[in-house]
Amino acid sequence: MNLYSFYNAYIMRTTIAIDEELMDELMRVESGVSRSEAIRRAIQDFLKRRQCEEFLSLAGSKLTDLDWRQTEREELRKVKRHGRKRQSIG
Repeated sequence: MNLYSFYNAYIMRTTIAIDEELMDELMRVESGVSRSEAIRRAIQDFLKRRQCEEFLSLAGSKLTDLDWRQTEREELRKVKRHGRKRQSIG
């Protein structure tokens, strides 16, 4: 495998139609980078925001606990109420 084919294994070239005003705004915000790099960064940012939205949508579903401090307080109260029992060895 030559260097060119190795490089192309990870890069996808594509032609897309993008609103010129959006592209101009993106290039203004991402000044000093190529169009490809600006688009790559925009896609990465979009995907990160979507992942955050999906994670936050789990709040209250018992799959994730965003209010861990409250859970910790409740667990500490239970330990204090019942006391800690030592386990004997042997």
